[in-house]
Order: sequence, then C-alpha cells, then structure tokens
Amino acid sequence: MRLHRTLSPIETWGFGLTAHLSWLSIAPVIHAAIGPQAIFVWLPGVIVGMLLNLQVKRLGEHFPDIAGGTPNYATRLLRNYPRLGRYAAIGYFFSWVSTLPINAVVLTELIKVHLEPLGISFPDPILKIGFTVLAFIVAFSGTRALSILHSFFIIPALGLLLVFIVQGLGWLAFSPNSPGFFPTSWPSLTFVDWAKWFFFSTYAVYACESSSAFVADSRRPAETLRFLSLAAWLMPPIFLGGSWVVMRLASNPELGEDPVLILLAASRPFWGQSGLLILTFLIVASSLLSCATVVSNCPRMLYQLALDGHISPVFAVVSRRGVLGPAIVLTLLLSLLCLLWGNVPQIVIVSNIGWFVSIMLVHLGLWLRRGRPEVLLSRLALGLFLIEIVILVVGGSAWGWQEFLIGFLFPLAILAADRAMRRIAFAPFHPAWWIQRYKARVHAQAVDFVALEVVVLIILICSAVTVSWVLGIKLNATSAFGSPLLVVLLLIMAFVGVAIACWTSLPQVVAMDEAREAAEQLFIIALDAIVVLDENGVIRNANPAAERLFDVTAGQLIRHQLNQLLPGLANEPDEWLSRSEQTLNQPDKTSRILEVAISDRFFQDASASNRDLQEYVVILRDITERKQAEEALQKANEKLESRVEKRTNELRQTVEQLQTEIQERQRAEENLRAMQNQIVVQEKLASLGSLTAGIAHEIRNPLNFVNNFSELSVELAQELFEEIENQAERLDANTTDYLGELLNDLQQNLQKINHHGQRADSIVSNMLLHSRGQSGHWEPTDINKLLAEYVNLSYHGMRAKEADFNITITTAYDNEIGQVEVVPQDISRVFLNIINNACYSTHKKKQTLGNDFSPLLDVKTQNLENRVEIRIRDNGKGMTSEVRDKIFNPFFTTKPAGEGTGLGLSISHDIIVGQHRGELRVESEAEQYAEFIIVLPKKPI
Repeated sequence: MRLHRTLSPIETWGFGLTAHLSWLSIAPVIHAAIGPQAIFVWLPGVIVGMLLNLQVKRLGEHFPDIAGGTPNYATRLLRNYPRLGRYAAIGYFFSWVSTLPINAVVLTELIKVHLEPLGISFPDPILKIGFTVLAFIVAFSGTRALSILHSFFIIPALGLLLVFIVQGLGWLAFSPNSPGFFPTSWPSLTFVDWAKWFFFSTYAVYACESSSAFVADSRRPAETLRFLSLAAWLMPPIFLGGSWVVMRLASNPELGEDPVLILLAASRPFWGQSGLLILTFLIVASSLLSCATVVSNCPRMLYQLALDGHISPVFAVVSRRGVLGPAIVLTLLLSLLCLLWGNVPQIVIVSNIGWFVSIMLVHLGLWLRRGRPEVLLSRLALGLFLIEIVILVVGGSAWGWQEFLIGFLFPLAILAADRAMRRIAFAPFHPAWWIQRYKARVHAQAVDFVALEVVVLIILICSAVTVSWVLGIKLNATSAFGSPLLVVLLLIMAFVGVAIACWTSLPQVVAMDEAREAAEQLFIIALDAIVVLDENGVIRNANPAAERLFDVTAGQLIRHQLNQLLPGLANEPDEWLSRSEQTLNQPDKTSRILEVAISDRFFQDASASNRDLQEYVVILRDITERKQAEEALQKANEKLESRVEKRTNELRQTVEQLQTEIQERQRAEENLRAMQNQIVVQEKLASLGSLTAGIAHEIRNPLNFVNNFSELSVELAQELFEEIENQAERLDANTTDYLGELLNDLQQNLQKINHHGQRADSIVSNMLLHSRGQSGHWEPTDINKLLAEYVNLSYHGMRAKEADFNITITTAYDNEIGQVEVVPQDISRVFLNIINNACYSTHKKKQTLGNDFSPLLDVKTQNLENRVEIRIRDNGKGMTSEVRDKIFNPFFTTKPAGEGTGLGLSISHDIIVGQHRGELRVESEAEQYAEFIIVLPKKPI
C-alpha cells in the first residue's frame, strides 16, 4: 500500500516552516536563563541546522519515494546497523509526538489567563484533551485537509514573525530611543551552561527539515526538496535576528521566564499596545500549526518504518485518501500519555534526549556511508558526531540524570511495545482489520447529506452566537482583556470549523471529485464510441473511440448532426428508439453495422428559456463482426451436427489408444524403478568401498597402539616373573613396592588396550551399519556426533584413494541441539554423499591450481527451536546456476564417466525431504564455493 502523490509543493512547504515558528516558545526561555549569551547558543546551532537541511535535501534527491524524512533516511544510512537505525527513527518520532501535548498545555494556559479576569472557569483536562484531539480529527479526513489548513495560517504567522524581526532590528539600528545595536558587555558563560542550552535549542534549529517528510506524496518532489534550501536560509534571520531583538529589547530581569511577557517587552517599542494582539496570534497559530504538523509527519515516519520492515506492518496501512489510521492512533495514544504525564519541562527534556541521539546517529550514518553520492561533508559529520557526544553527556545530564535515563529508555519501550503487538492476536494490531474498515468506508453512502450539513451549520452558528453573547456581557466589565481573547477564540474556531468541515463537507466534495474523475476516465478509456448531443442531435463531445469509429478527429465530429453520419436515424432525437441498429457507410470502406443506444433526456420538462441545457448521451457499438459471427455460427452449427458422430468414433478410438499407451507406460515405469533400485545398490556398493578404505585407515592407528602396548605388557610380565624367581627367598618391602608398581603399570596398559579395542570395534560397526541395504528405524540420535564421525571417515577415505589429498576442516557444533529423531543409517548416507562430493571438488580444484589453493571444508550445526540446521561448505569448484537447478535430478552428474552415477544427491534429497520432511538446498557460485544446507525437524512430522 503506497501513498498517493496528492500534495502540491506549496502544501508541503507549509509543514517545513513549523519549526521556524517554534522560536517563539524556545528563544525567550533561553534568553531568560543566560541573557545576551543566548546568541552564542543560537549561532552554532543555526550553522549546523542549515548544513543538516542541505544534507537532507541531498538524501531526498536519492530517496524520492521515502516518506517520513530524516528518521527514515537514518535507517537507510544505518542499514548495516538496523537496531541503531530503528532507535534513531523512534527517538526522532517521539520527540515530535511530545510537542503536541506540550502545545495543548500552552493553549490551555493561554485561555485560562484570559478567562480568569472574566470570572469564567473551564476544566483544564477537557481543554487539554480537546486541543490534543482537534488536529487528529482533521487528520482522519486526509492529509490534504491538514495541508490546506496549515498553508492558510502559516503564511500570515511567518509574515508577522519576520515583520517583528525586521522592525525590531530596524528600530535598534535607527531609532533615537534605541539602547544600542550592540550590548555594552557580555556576561560570562560556562561550557556546562552552553552545552545545556545548546542541547535545548536543537529542538528548533535541527527541525527545519520537516518538509522532507512529505516527499513521497508530493506531486512534484523536486520542488518540495528545493524548499529545504529556502528553509535553511530563513534560519539566520529568524533564529539569530529574532534572538538579537529579544536580547536588546527585553533586558529587564523582572520579566522572569514568561515567554509572552518577554516577547511583549521586545515588541512594545515599535508595536505598542497592538503587540499583545499580534503576539497572541503568533503563539496560538504556532501551537495549532505545530499540532497539525505532528499529526501529519509522525504517521509518515511510522508508515515508512513499517514499509521497510522495522516495525509492525499494521502501520503501513493507508487509505485511498492518504489516511494512515494505525499510525495516527498510536500517535494519539502517545500524545495522551504525555498529557497524562503532565510535567511539561520533564517531557521536553526526555523527548529531547531521543531527538538529540537520533541526529547524532544521522551524522554517524553519514560518516559510515562516506564516499556515497548522497553524502555531503562526511568528515564534518564525524566531527559533529563527536562534539554532540560531549554535548549530550554534559548538557543532557545537566537537566537531570533521571530525565537523561528515561530519555534513553523511552524509544526502547516503544520498540518493545511494537514487538509485543506483533505477537498479540488482537485484530486492530494487524493490517487486515484496518483494510476492511477502509473498504467499508469507501462504499458507505451518506443517507441525507443536505440534512446533515444543515444540522451542523445550525449547531455551529448557535454555538458561536452563544459564546459571543456570554463574552459580550463579560467584556463590558473587563474590556481590557477582550482583544487577545478574541484572537485566541477566532483561531480556535477556525480550526474547529475546518475539523467539522472535514467530517461533513470535505468527504462529500472529495467523493464527487473522485466520481467526476472516474466518469471522465471511463469516457476516455471506453471501448465503445460515445457522443454527447444537444437537443437538436448536434454532436457536442466525442471520446477517442468515436474518433476511431468514424475515422475523423473529435474537432471534425463536433457541430455535425449524428443523423448525417447515420442516415437511418430520424431528424429529431425525440423520435429515435432507445436502442436500434444502424448502417454506417464510409467512402472507400466496407459498410459497418452499429448498435445505437441513446439515454433519456436531461431536463425533460425544461422550458424554452433553458432548452439549450438539454442533451443526449449516445453509445455506438460496432457489431459488424458480431453479425458476421452469428451468420458464420449458424452455418457452423449445420456442419457440426454432421461431424459429431464422426468425431465421436474418432474419440472412442483415441481413448482406446490412450489406454494402451498408459498400460505400456506403467510397464516402462516398473522397469525403470527396477533399474533405479539396481543402480542404488551399485551406488551403495561404491560408497561402501570408499567407506571401507577410510575405516581400514582409521583402524590402523588403534590396532598399532594395541600391538605396541601388548608387547610392552609381555615384557613387563616377563620381568616380573624373573624378579620373582631370583628374589623369591629374599623378598622385602622395597621389592614388594616395586612389584606393585609393575602390576599397576600392567593394569593401566591392559585398560588402554581394552579402550582402543572398543574404538576399533565402533569403527567396524559403522562400516557394517552403512553397508546395510535396508533403511533403519527412527531413534533419538546425536547429530553432532554422527556428523563428526562421517567427516572423519570421508577424510580418511579420500586419503586412501588419493595419497596427496589434504584439506583443512573447521567445525562449529551447536551443543544445544540435543537428541534428534531420525533414521541414522539414512542420515549418515546423506552426510557421506555430501562430504565426499565436497572433498572431491576441492581435490580437483587443488589439482588445477596447485599450491596457490588451500582446500577448506567448513561444517556447522545450529539449533533453530523445533528444527536443526546443518551447513556443509567447501571452497571447491562450485556450480553454475544451470548445474544448481539440476543437481538433485536422478542420473545427473558432473563427474567423468565411471566416477559417479548421478544418484547420490537425488537419494539424499529423497531421504531429507521425502522421508524426514526436512529441507535440502544448495547455495553456490562457480569456482568459488558450494554450501549444502540441511534442515531437519527434531521430531518426525
């Protein structure tokens, strides 16, 4: 499910300006804390922010189909470290989510400040929840509603902010009452304070690239990305110029930390009393626009993460109108969670930890992807990453270790919740449930749209009148507080009005627009010719099929009467039959038969004054071929009856022949199976000969050991007897000890003889086990031990045949596998076939390359819950794709004649897949390697 490219560049630009307005809430706080030194916090932040914008623009040019912007670019940059990429994206995501409830709290406090002097109280929770939910109501109607609303308010808000900055700088530079453009002194600033407030300021300066989140659904993504450059160049005048105005004109320490009072003090010299109205508009607009941006770009981050497989696939579900339902719901739940948390300073610091770490990881990813065309200034990115580590530790921890730790852990908690969602069988946690809801909504129809609109308008008008009446009474007593409150209410009512329209008018308008587009599309792509006529039968419009039918252009058809082309029609359209067949005669062409269907007239009872609004829709279908086919079919039916009996007899004879062929094929298959069994026996005998050579070599070492110790034991016994004979009459304690030592040595030697004799017996038993023709029985088996034995046997078997054969064997056995239910006789045959092939392939390659090549055999086992995986890899000659596709076919072999039958791997495939219900596959590259992967269930299926 993909996002449709429905947004215009202007609509995406609006979202990219939201962070610039956040200066209104962040700059006064920093100014109140460190005074004029705040400019030294903003200056490096603006430089890095501008570079980040240009880098994100380059990434967007290389990933034009990636939604969500920076966090989803981070996952691409850290594709080799997916866990880091996921963490960076979720930290970025949560930092944006937290701004929504923070702005809801700001709006609530602003309304309370203006309502308290009027004696009007309103429950805080209702206001906070209402402001939080308001933007989500619009979001559930589609992104376009939000983008249009956002664009409508962002332009005057940003314009007023720029006016504030330009007027303030101009007043400082040219007014006789100016305190001076430059301060007379600069207070000292410690590195800890600088790091602390730089860490805080990045919440705004690093966030000016948010328009990149909408590249995937922009109609012109190149223009959307081009705006990132403009957004970057707007940062110096806003963040630096605005901060300079606040620094010079709001220097009274009695202002405290209230952003409104600080901004009001800075604007009073040139705006006077009107500054309160303008600043109220700016703050309210900034808060509402931030909410709209959050519910637009946060779901896109989750959507792209789900699309890339980083989080649950349910977040990739999107409706036809671009509504990302599951992602919007999660954003809403996290917003309400922050609202319930309630501690705004703590929320800001906690969310800023994840935000700052995500930007750090973006810089790290740029360094790791250095040299790639999408990366700019990779060395600078590394330097920024190292500096940001110091700022994070010093500045982030300065806000409190508790918040520092929570900020690190919160993205992990979100990822853990997502992992739990995938395992819970709750319908809304899975895509199918949402897809069904979207389908049902598409087909739903409003019962009475007009009635719904009237009711909504009545409620809205009555509510507005009631609020105006109540406020009018209150404002008569306290008119000084009326104007700012009016601005607040107007902006909020505008957003509420849009939200109502999104749930009433907008869906119907969109549905009508979609229906119009669908009708136009059907008109264009229709296979039948369609012409639109006026009341006199004159053609007004024609589709491409009509042009092809009449072999003229639409311009040549228009303004001609249809009955001139089809003389069989009457002069007046009123006299035409609703369906008829007409003949079309064209010069130098064969006559064609058309089926003509005409619709009922529109405005059938219209008066003469609007008679020109009447029209007909005529559908013309060429049925010439159908008529010819009907005639041909009639003749064919006559011939068919005469042929039926003849064909019946022929079919009867064919059936008898097929039965005979089937019987012959069955006999041939029986002969083939007998031949296959004979070849299988020959293959077993061939592998048994190889096995016997290995076993003989393996037996040689323990038997030599037995012989040597047997001789030594005889000598010791003889020495004992001689000593006893010579010292029989004079035995003392020393002699007794000596005899005891000799007897002890003799006992140990005999034990070793017994041990190695048992080992030789085990090897002979394996030889006998493999030489049996019939399949064994199922039993718990130590796969690691069985595999180790046959690696050893195959190695020595190859050495017995090829004296110069040598190979390096590496093994990695997973001890957690335990006992596996298999038929050991058959599984051992598979091991022997595959390992022998590996040894053969490396030996042949060694003969070709000489000492420049070192044969290698790598054997691994791994426990996979209810299965066991066995990998046998060699660096031999490998296989081409053509050979790999045929490797398990019976009788297929790449060995020279006489060295193989081509049944070893076919039998192995039958044993693993057919008998044990496992998997046997091969991965290989010619002249590089071949790796066989065996997967066995731990218990029979």
